[in-house]
Amino acid sequence: MIDTLNDAKTKSVEISEALEQSKITNEDIENQRGFYRNVAWRGSILFFSIQGLSNISEMYEYSLNSYMSVFMNALNTSKKDNILDNRLRNITDKLTMLVYDFTCMGIFESHKLMYSFQMVTMIMDGNDDLNKIELDFFLKGNTSLDVVEAKKPYPWISDNGWKDIQKLNGLEEIW
Repeated sequence: MIDTLNDAKTKSVEISEALEQSKITNEDIENQRGFYRNVAWRGSILFFSIQGLSNISEMYEYSLNSYMSVFMNALNTSKKDNILDNRLRNITDKLTMLVYDFTCMGIFESHKLMYSFQMVTMIMDGNDDLNKIELDFFLKGNTSLDVVEAKKPYPWISDNGWKDIQKLNGLEEIW
């Protein structure tokens, strides 16, 4: 009975030590996982850029499984590096390139430029580098109904072009 109690006490101490070690390991895993959040963020942006293609044509449907195979390929084939920041940059660059190549392989030539633009703007927006006022102006031009009071300096400038130039001139005051 005494031997059994001593064994139970020894096992209890071993289990307590193992639990402490598992807490330390769990914290280390959480810290390491945090470093890869930016790669996961880029991955989600790229996935949704692919999913947005279905707005162009119904035939552009991509599954999560096919995307995950591209994602895993990027993780496995990206250049290894002992410096974590370099490794993360390598994964991000490889992932972006592979997703672009994978997507362009399955879309019409006329849609590739549109997809490139969509992908870049979504990446810039995800990185908080996108000036949405400039993007809105780039896509729409001057949509106001106001009449431009400044006279056109040259007759070859169209009325809409002159209106856009005046609006563009005022955009720098906004940012």
